[in-house]
Amino acid sequence: MSFIILILIIFLIYACLAKYGTMFKSAMMISIIFGMTAVFLIYGIYMFKITDVFSIAGTEINLVSFIHVCAVWTGADIICAFKIMKNYRYYIEVNGEAAISTEQAQV
Repeated sequence: MSFIILILIIFLIYACLAKYGTMFKSAMMISIIFGMTAVFLIYGIYMFKITDVFSIAGTEINLVSFIHVCAVWTGADIICAFKIMKNYRYYIEVNGEAAISTEQAQV
């Protein structure tokens, strides 16, 4: 289980640090981030209908742990989504000024 968490953390760090030049790329990354959380939530709800405890990668998760994991994961997704939007706005701001100065130099 710790390996899966490590991969998730690395993916979220990558998503927060990457440059997003288009709105499509930033929206796609935010969709992927929240989609992973939604899939885990749906899988967990489905498993809790069947049994009281389910296992992921050898680690048993009960309902209380599942709620805490989903809450923390959603919080991390929200923080990461804000960081992605901030990176996109910063990219547009910096490259927008560069495009304006290039156009002025050509005239």
